[in-house]
Amino acid sequence: MGLFSRKPSLPDAIPDGPWSMVQGAQDGQLMLARVHMGVDSLAGHPAYGFRVGIATKMQALVNNGMPTPEENATLQALEERIRNAVEVDREAFLVIATTRGGVKEWVFYTSNPESTKRRMQAFAPSVQTHKLQMIIEPDDKWTVYRDFAHPRAKN
Repeated sequence: MGLFSRKPSLPDAIPDGPWSMVQGAQDGQLMLARVHMGVDSLAGHPAYGFRVGIATKMQALVNNGMPTPEENATLQALEERIRNAVEVDREAFLVIATTRGGVKEWVFYTSNPESTKRRMQAFAPSVQTHKLQMIIEPDDKWTVYRDFAHPRAKN
């Protein structure tokens, strides 16, 4: 970036929804995903070039690898806490939540991967019910989001 280059500006607001449910299979196991279709117009936004995956193993499952109702309620509360920790000043926002094979994963896009990493490192020790894992990778084309939001479209 040159001396006078600017970072792309963040949008004024991130839509709250709508969200869509997607059902499929991965490696022969049921997979459910909630996809934030309201951010479709932001897909590929130059400010949000990094994908953040936050995952945890589920503690209580039914036979098909999905969480029990009690575990699902715990995971929903955990999701809210993660969002409160990460979605500060539109720096990052949740786009997908997947449930499959005993694993819950939340996918965010962030404009500041270092800050998002610091926020999660500060937050993770407060979680007593589940162990969280995080990965941050470049994804300026929003490949993962597009695969879930538009599964039949070519990127």
